[in-house]
Amino acid sequence: MNKTWLYFSAVVICIALYLTGCGRKEDVSVNDNIEAYQQAIRINPNNDVAYNGLGIEYGMRGEYEKSIAAFNKAIELNPEQAKYYDNIGVVYGNIGKIDLAIQQHLKALELDPYSANAYYNLGICYNDKTELDKAIDSWDKAFKLAPENYLLPYNMGVCYMEKLEYEKAKEYFNKSLELRPDQEIKKRILHYLDRIENLPSKDNL
Repeated sequence: MNKTWLYFSAVVICIALYLTGCGRKEDVSVNDNIEAYQQAIRINPNNDVAYNGLGIEYGMRGEYEKSIAAFNKAIELNPEQAKYYDNIGVVYGNIGKIDLAIQQHLKALELDPYSANAYYNLGICYNDKTELDKAIDSWDKAFKLAPENYLLPYNMGVCYMEKLEYEKAKEYFNKSLELRPDQEIKKRILHYLDRIENLPSKDNL
């Protein structure tokens, strides 16, 4: 797994999503964002939203220990905010602490059972542990909450390919195609569908 703020797996493609509550302009540098959050914290040391934003910015820079510290402070200040647990779970996943990541995503879901992000990220963790049924279950729940996200059926399709359940894989790949994925995902899906169609008949479906 690439240790970046985007999750990429050898099996599936998963993009971790973050909601800071703080709008960010695309033309502002990460350093400028960090300074802005630090200034907000100097003005109000109890600003949990600023600590969450700071954690995200440090995560984007790959400064994971600082990121974890910032998210922990956000949680200390506002322990009922589900996305803070989800975000720190992503960092733990990026540094290979998958079991800790799972704990955090489950805590996020305990606080917000309707968090598609938390189910999404939980699925990434289970996939990393090769617990494919749990990954599929997590992504299925996320898909029910975010039916416009074409990566979710794509990811489930890849898992079903790994499980040699080709009919289910085809079903989910086609669902992803219906949602008009980007060209890279579309290319991958068509490759998988071609593989399925060219399986020996005794193994197909």
